[in-house]
Amino acid sequence: MIILFFLFSTLLIAQDNKIDFEPDQLIDPEPNWPLITSPLNSENIMDNNISIDTTQFIIEGFRVQLLATKELVNAEQLKKNLLAILNQSIYITFEAPNYKVRVGNFIDRNKAEKFRKEIIKKGYASAWIIRTRIEPKIQ
Repeated sequence: MIILFFLFSTLLIAQDNKIDFEPDQLIDPEPNWPLITSPLNSENIMDNNISIDTTQFIIEGFRVQLLATKELVNAEQLKKNLLAILNQSIYITFEAPNYKVRVGNFIDRNKAEKFRKEIIKKGYASAWIIRTRIEPKIQ
């Protein structure tokens, strides 16, 4: 009974010491957001001589994925084979539990589709298009 009284009185005392919090009064600093741009206006950015930190320059685009495997050795072997026959950037990315081999930096889906058809003719019938972030070619 004494324990119950003690717990009840502790709860009452704790309720009396409320701190008022006004979220409207909170002033947080503005986050440093990355520059996200459309591929259609990336030339305009370059024409205005804006200094661009390429680690903050993000473009959504397309790549053609040729393989998803749990074995890194298989992904590296395919990349080695592709380097001999393609004039495209080749990437191995890891998304648990698979290593994925992706090719290209296509801004336009039609160009990615054209490349996918070419690579199918070279024997990679399971190629498909992935929408992802790509590395822009800034000249």
